[in-house]
Amino acid sequence: MSNSKIRVAECEFEHIDLIPGMPDDVAVDCLARVPHGSFRSMRRVCRGWKSAAAAPDFAMARAEAGANEDLVYLLQFGNPAAGDDSPKDDSSAYGVAVYNVTTGEWHRERAAPPMPMFAQCAAVGTRLAVMGGWDPKTFEPVADVHVLDAATGVWRRGTPMRSARSFFACAEAGGKIYVAGGHDKLKNALKTAEAYDAEADGWDPLPDMSEERDECDGMATVAGDKFMAVSGYRTGRQGGFERDAEWFDPATREWRRLERVRAPPSAAHVVVRGRVWCIEGTAVMEWRGERRGWIEVGPYPPGLKAGTARAVAVSGGERVVVTGAIESGGHALWVFDVKSKSWTVVPPPPEFAGFVFSVASVRV
Repeated sequence: MSNSKIRVAECEFEHIDLIPGMPDDVAVDCLARVPHGSFRSMRRVCRGWKSAAAAPDFAMARAEAGANEDLVYLLQFGNPAAGDDSPKDDSSAYGVAVYNVTTGEWHRERAAPPMPMFAQCAAVGTRLAVMGGWDPKTFEPVADVHVLDAATGVWRRGTPMRSARSFFACAEAGGKIYVAGGHDKLKNALKTAEAYDAEADGWDPLPDMSEERDECDGMATVAGDKFMAVSGYRTGRQGGFERDAEWFDPATREWRRLERVRAPPSAAHVVVRGRVWCIEGTAVMEWRGERRGWIEVGPYPPGLKAGTARAVAVSGGERVVVTGAIESGGHALWVFDVKSKSWTVVPPPPEFAGFVFSVASVRV
């Protein structure tokens, strides 16, 4: 075997000099500080850099270097009043936008496949799953699943859900993504549920909930290991939101009911540092259990139109990002600092000012 072939074999299977003349640990520390927006370019430089960026330890290196970035993915409709960058035709009217909370930058996921209208998203690790929604031509629910690895920027088609559904509860809990409720193509409310393993790309059918729940909210329980479907309404009670919830116990594979956990209808729920928060009415409320109920923990986002909020926690629970309509018209983002209990209004560029239906966050 020639020396050149031996060298190729070493590069491919044993060791790659990431940066000539520099120890690999120092080189990885340098690469870990590359902004997320340049990841795709970095990965194209050479096989060594591509492999380093895909390694499990790379995320740890970014964290140790203080280079983590918090990305909020927004499934939103195009803004008709925007310029040429905003989607216009039916096939692209509903797409994926990204707000980088760390840098304040916005961009559109142009590599994303066409998304069903009202599809919903949830994230586990660096993977973002976009599921369900309406076919933009037939307006019937679909079972489609699309998965983005935010660390690499690569999209793939996932295994479809076992049931087509839209307007369902959706959240990550215990390393899996759960979906429950919603409605079928006949607008019948559903009580079926299933759990998605994004790494194995497989669905686990779950027992039915005790009640049908259309337009229910999804969240993790306070411990973060169990899924909860909050409120929703039955087929015969269109818009009659229930003030209860059900949570799934993966150990017993049973659903358990919780009463009086629903704040005003159309509230945005989010788990922050192990506490369930609700953003609606006149304040940010926190659930303290059956005995104490809801207590106020912060002011309401200034100018947010009631009933339009979507919320997600970022920065390890240090901040909460809320998107919704502005009372005076248009849409915006609000960022809540948990420590100072203060809001910052973030007016998006016109091309990102459309209505947001679902949000999820990823740290890279």
